[in-house]
Amino acid sequence: MEDWRRIDIDAYEPENHLSKEELIPDLPSTSQEEIVTISKQVRSALSSGQFIEALQLALDHAPYIADEKTKTLHSETIFEILCSIKNNHNLNDLSSFVKKLDSSQQDTLVKYLYKTMDTSYGQKQGALLLSWFEKTVEVTGLGPIVRFMSDRRTV
Repeated sequence: MEDWRRIDIDAYEPENHLSKEELIPDLPSTSQEEIVTISKQVRSALSSGQFIEALQLALDHAPYIADEKTKTLHSETIFEILCSIKNNHNLNDLSSFVKKLDSSQQDTLVKYLYKTMDTSYGQKQGALLLSWFEKTVEVTGLGPIVRFMSDRRTV
């Protein structure tokens, strides 16, 4: 008997196979200038103590269709916000920040947590990211994780 785990199922119905172009979500592209502008607005909000507003602004403008450099810049901005919130608030306050986000912002936060965990600076600050991840899952449940795994929009 053939090992059923190694069967190429796409060979049976090649017309149902999706190309890379078909997997790209139908969203407008984001330029690096837009992300730089958002980054400046975020830093301004952080310096004036408006932490939740900075986080909401950054999560609302995630560059789903952009080059990798632009996505990395925005990811670093999100990481800066998370560090700033953690440095200025108690660890137990992170739940209140997550509760103030709407469901799409919570989903985007989980995407950025996963993405940042894969970077060198994220690995150095693993405890911070895991704290955010823990508090997010406490508030939202497992829904954002499932949506992260199944969503074609990548940050």
